Amino acid sequence: MENNYWISLAQDESAELEDVFLRIRELYTSLLKHLYDNPRDIPDFRIHFSLEQKSEEEGLESGYRIATITRKNRDITEHIVHDVTEIENFENSYTWYQDNIFVIFDYCGGGISPLQFVTRSFFEEVYKQIYFYGIRRVSISHMYDLIISGGILEFFYGLYRLDINFLQNLSAETYERKYADSRIIIPRIGSRTNRRTLKQGLKVAFSEPIAFAPESHRQIRKLLELSNDALALVVDETGKIRGLSDKHAFPNECEVKIKGHLSWRIAYDAGQKISYHNARYHINVSRKADLDVSDLMKSVDPTLSPVEVSRIANVIMDAASQKYGTILIIGKTDDIQSECERLTQAKVGIGISPISLDHHKDMLPSFVSIDGAVLMDTRCSCVCIGAILDGDAAKGTIARGARFNSSLNYIRRRKELGQNFVAIVISEDGTTDAVAGEKVTRLNI
Repeated sequence: MENNYWISLAQDESAELEDVFLRIRELYTSLLKHLYDNPRDIPDFRIHFSLEQKSEEEGLESGYRIATITRKNRDITEHIVHDVTEIENFENSYTWYQDNIFVIFDYCGGGISPLQFVTRSFFEEVYKQIYFYGIRRVSISHMYDLIISGGILEFFYGLYRLDINFLQNLSAETYERKYADSRIIIPRIGSRTNRRTLKQGLKVAFSEPIAFAPESHRQIRKLLELSNDALALVVDETGKIRGLSDKHAFPNECEVKIKGHLSWRIAYDAGQKISYHNARYHINVSRKADLDVSDLMKSVDPTLSPVEVSRIANVIMDAASQKYGTILIIGKTDDIQSECERLTQAKVGIGISPISLDHHKDMLPSFVSIDGAVLMDTRCSCVCIGAILDGDAAKGTIARGARFNSSLNYIRRRKELGQNFVAIVISEDGTTDAVAGEKVTRLNI
């Protein structure tokens, strides 16, 4: 490839086009790794770069020569199009134009998404840095959060008139010393909601609607106490809170779930989810309705049948849906029983008569409401609750809390002693991790 616009922009005569494009892909991938909890969830994006400066008239006449690079392949392919709209998935991509040059980011998705807005913030920053510093000096790691938050704020305000900064403030405020645990339903702009149907659908209708805006924040924070898993505050298309509903109020809506101090999740556009916790934004990907823990559980007991694995998965999902965070320790029956005896004799656990958490789901909320881990064998039989996990503080991560780090060291120590356990660490911020030996896996629940 001959020198052209991109080489000049890179401010490095020794650079090749391949180096420039691979560097941009590397930067984009590193940003997405900060946004997705599991690297496997990052979409298989494509980036299309135009290779020549052409006006629209020239492009229509002779065609645009473009280079395409994908997320996983170092090879760069070239082809010619006479109109950028011919590029696959163009309508769902982010397109940037400058000096008769275009770049198209296609993340292989459908419909409008926060990722398009985040991508725009990303490339505007990268282009600015390339222009001033050259390709080899571009660095965005210190700007991940700023780039991501800017794109997400623009997406939700543009489509739902939802101010993410206001949402953050609500999640940080207390009412009688408690943080909110509430839901809010907000319609998409232009959804043409039938107001009569909306009013009939309200479980509770307020006689005086309240503006969902910062100037009403004290009143709104009080109203959040009326909302829970069964009832949601309903904001209409004019931006006013109309009442409470126990079902979906609009055909095209987003549902905000505030989950405590500076922690929330938004479900939008047919179940897509984005959340904020641990001072970071996260795009949540649901691969399947069922939780697949086959490989995880068979690492503990290879003889488990698919039905037994499914029962364990159901208990994990039930535990993850509870209000409180907890730890499930899962192992073979003999190992769990001996561990229960050790912990209860040391007065750091409460032994109980065996009870099936698969058949007695009503007991789970009580068991996880107290401090300590729940010990369960691979037959879903629980024999110990409130267990304080011991272990050598050999390794951990300061970014995670005591629940995660104690599980990490406990599992490592038990494995050294011949006990093969898995710890399911459920945090109150909504994340669920599986700890098996030295391996930590984020579960999509």
